[in-house]
Amino acid sequence: MATLAPPGNVKAQLVTSNTNSEQLATALRPWRRRLALQQALSWTGRGIISGLILACLLLLVSRLTPWVTAPRWAIGIGIACSLFAFSAAIWYRPSLARAARLVDARLSLHDRMSTAWEMRKETAPLYGLQREDALKQLSQHVLSTAISVRPRRSSLVTSGIVVVALALLVLLPNPMTAVLQQQAAFQVRIAKQIVAIEHLRTSLAHLTNTSAQQRAQIDQILRDLETKLQNAHNETEAQQAIAEAQARLNQLRDPQANNQAQAHANASSSLESSSNASLSAVGQALATNDSKRLSNALQNLASQVSHMTPAQRAQLAQQIENAANQANQNPKLRAALHQLAKAIADGSPSEIADATNALEIAASQDATAQAQANSIDQATQSLQQAANTLASATDGTSSQGQNQNQGQGQNGQGQGQQGQAQRQGQGNGQGQGQGSGSGNGSGGRGNHTGSKSGQNEQVFVPGQIGSGNSTQSNDGNNSVVQNGSSIPYSQVIERYKQMAHDAIDNSDISPDLKDLVHGYFNTLEGQ
Repeated sequence: MATLAPPGNVKAQLVTSNTNSEQLATALRPWRRRLALQQALSWTGRGIISGLILACLLLLVSRLTPWVTAPRWAIGIGIACSLFAFSAAIWYRPSLARAARLVDARLSLHDRMSTAWEMRKETAPLYGLQREDALKQLSQHVLSTAISVRPRRSSLVTSGIVVVALALLVLLPNPMTAVLQQQAAFQVRIAKQIVAIEHLRTSLAHLTNTSAQQRAQIDQILRDLETKLQNAHNETEAQQAIAEAQARLNQLRDPQANNQAQAHANASSSLESSSNASLSAVGQALATNDSKRLSNALQNLASQVSHMTPAQRAQLAQQIENAANQANQNPKLRAALHQLAKAIADGSPSEIADATNALEIAASQDATAQAQANSIDQATQSLQQAANTLASATDGTSSQGQNQNQGQGQNGQGQGQQGQAQRQGQGNGQGQGQGSGSGNGSGGRGNHTGSKSGQNEQVFVPGQIGSGNSTQSNDGNNSVVQNGSSIPYSQVIERYKQMAHDAIDNSDISPDLKDLVHGYFNTLEGQ
């Protein structure tokens, strides 16, 4: 019976060992959950603070440079940092082994828990006693007190500072807002012009009376312009792109097209004035570029020639010859008319048939050339209209103010300032000439003695015709006006500058010439 005792003791030890191991795991699980909660709150809080700091940096950058999407990026990066930190805290939550090491460090248990966890499967009595000691030491501590989940004071202070900074960046006016609004308005205007250009491309593509090659060239120019306008960052780049497109369109233009069209019109007008109905119908068909009507009129004319006397044919040929002389700058049309005049004078039916065919071919070529010139003109005018629209939108505020001032001067709403102009000159003979004017208007007053002494230089400004006393002689010798009071030179130049801007902005002047005029008045302001 003595030999059966040891196995019973071993079984008891194994049961005790397993019991201690289960108790150790059960005891560590609450501590593990508490550590995981503390880690999740701590890491998420740091992620939120980091996201807010990055958001502040983005908003600060948006105050130094125009950045329309900065608020969305700030919100996105703040949320992303918070989610990333929370996900990392969940992913790297402590295991039971790491929880045992952390508990040892937090409670100063001198590796009791980590050693007990590592030796949890050992059956020796010594390890069982060690596990019992570890559990005993752990039970002496309160979980909520030992591992606090309250945020640190430093974290609260940092969070408060970051929140205040973020609130200031959000609430205080952003100096870049006006720039962004201007850019947005510019993009809206550009989008409208691109839509107009796209409509122009569609309309020009359906023109059947122009060559396919020219349609392709114009279409490519307009496509390139759309791309440049989409990439334009400011008004100057857009105007430059339009000017380049206009220059490329002008290169497609036949330099003799206008002269030939004028010669064509002169010849058709000369034929229309003929007393012969068929010849007048030929002129009308040439004027309208109606090929079918021209063919019928020429057939009628050819049928009449066989019944005419030589004198009548000579008279008819002279009228056609006069029309040919009117088409001097259109060689093909002139040659066809000369050929027709000679054929009619000779009365040869075969020659008349050949001449009518030549005239139809020349008229057809003129119609094609005119259609091509019209398509280029249409494209150029549309681009010029786009340039004027962009320019007028930029100068709309100043132009509106000037128009209001001029309206007040013209309607008599308020007393304007009187202006005078005095010019003296001496030619080959002896004598002086002076001109003057005075009146109510929106202009300034001043005089000019011919010197440039600085910003307060005196000049004479011509006033509008209105009230005021003046005497003037018509012999060109002299004129006398009442003197006006002087005003600063800079004010006078500003008035003329505004008048020049209003005049060129509402005209078809190219953007390059407009920039030249603007630059000229800018140099005058600095004198």
